Amino acid sequence: MRWCGSVNSMQFKSLLIFLLFLTTEEVVGIARTHEKPNVLLITADDLGWDSLGCMGNNLKGLTPNLDRLATEGLLFTHGFVATPICGPSRQALYTGRFPQSTGMLGHGTQPPKWWNATRNNSRTQSITTELLKSGYLTGMIGKHGSQWCQFSEPPHGRNDQTGMGRNPEKYARFAKNFLSKAKQKNKPFFLSINTHDPHRYWARHPSETMEWVRNMMNESSWQALKNGKPYPDPETKFDPTDCPIPPPYPKEEKIKEVLATYYDSVNRMDQIIGEVLKVLEKSGSKKNTVVIFLSDHGLAWDLSKWSLYPSGVRTPVIIRWPSLINPEQTDSKSIISVIDIAPTIAEICGLDELTGTDGQSFFCLLNGNKKAWKRPWAFSCFNYMNNDPKIDETIDTYSRTLFQKLDQYRPSRALNNGSFCYVWNGWSDGVSTLPPTMLGEFHSLLPSLAKNPLDVDYGDYLQKRDFIKYRVTEELYELSNDPGCHKNLAKEPQYKDKLSEFQNTMKNILEKTNDHELKSFLAYTQKSQLHAK
Repeated sequence: MRWCGSVNSMQFKSLLIFLLFLTTEEVVGIARTHEKPNVLLITADDLGWDSLGCMGNNLKGLTPNLDRLATEGLLFTHGFVATPICGPSRQALYTGRFPQSTGMLGHGTQPPKWWNATRNNSRTQSITTELLKSGYLTGMIGKHGSQWCQFSEPPHGRNDQTGMGRNPEKYARFAKNFLSKAKQKNKPFFLSINTHDPHRYWARHPSETMEWVRNMMNESSWQALKNGKPYPDPETKFDPTDCPIPPPYPKEEKIKEVLATYYDSVNRMDQIIGEVLKVLEKSGSKKNTVVIFLSDHGLAWDLSKWSLYPSGVRTPVIIRWPSLINPEQTDSKSIISVIDIAPTIAEICGLDELTGTDGQSFFCLLNGNKKAWKRPWAFSCFNYMNNDPKIDETIDTYSRTLFQKLDQYRPSRALNNGSFCYVWNGWSDGVSTLPPTMLGEFHSLLPSLAKNPLDVDYGDYLQKRDFIKYRVTEELYELSNDPGCHKNLAKEPQYKDKLSEFQNTMKNILEKTNDHELKSFLAYTQKSQLHAK
């Protein structure tokens, strides 16, 4: 669906009349200056929204290439992903549809058998496939995007092809060959560049062992670099004392020590992107190429990845398009969702609208018409961690008690904007917990940190540990005062109207998308409203 930026019928007729009076040479000249734009879509893996210099991170030398890209185009500071788990997040990116709309709810067997019993995803389209149909040369390196994605040639995604997604030279070589092929074939291109950095294990982290590397490379034939790995170590080695701590975490030396390895991986991600952008510039295609950058979700720690707070679902979105977008622009007010990106690319490239998308084209924001953009919030969700195929065969129909039968199913829904974060955890009943596979390194660090806590303003470390494991059913945070989402306002009387507003908005989006958790949400809100009277 398109909210803005489209040419109306009167403008189109005027253009046709104008073209009738042009010579053939003049028409050809106009055609050449209005070539179909190329698209370079770049994603990071597990990158926190506040881990770029252009997003306010003050760690010197962290992301020089992405910071430069932001100054050359338009930076949206409030982008949001559809879900904080990589596979379903990328499905939403390429299709413009939420997980509940495609059935891609998590890892493992997807869609689940019970989802297929009542719905289908036959109408789902992918932006890469539609571009391929319209004459684009399409390619991908790194993590694959979607089962609906078709490419001109097979995705270049194996660990031996990408250096486990961490080798700048391999990405640059692939990009150079791909762009040369597009030029030889005289075709516009769509190229998806997907780094695996800063996905765990982070650079020089104790868990980044050679045994882990060999297991990841499996039996494939690969050539080790001087460091014994299929990828180089980062050019940086940040001093832990200089490393900023994101708002969800306590100000502890141990936290900084571990995060230093994360930030080094962020820098290597930036290096990969810098090498690819150099290839683009040398190819002569920079001016007519739309470069889009975002992350698939937040950093791989508890309260970020797999969580629906801004630390888990917020992402910077950088767009550079020299032919249209003026440099040095920052939009810190507009809310855009990852499901809006595929419809926007479709409009940029002159395609028909994608059918059945949940997102909207934000082309109007690219040409400066901010008043036409109407998204007041972004919806995100979590469903499965993993759906085991053997277990899946035993569950024929969905039930509201599914989370009690399967610890890998932990349904949560959220609404975020620049001011508030609202989360509903349909599984949180005071007894059920997150599965061990969703309890990460930060959770495991808390008991030892609790013995001598240094951050007196953080609160009880062990209570936070329990909160991570059990959560609560309903959460509301005012982000201007509480960017780390520590003080839950859902039961505060002065926020009663705001809570009701978010509940009604959530109800509407769950109805509109035919979300399987709608009845559970309605049952909860009705019960909570009765208790409030």
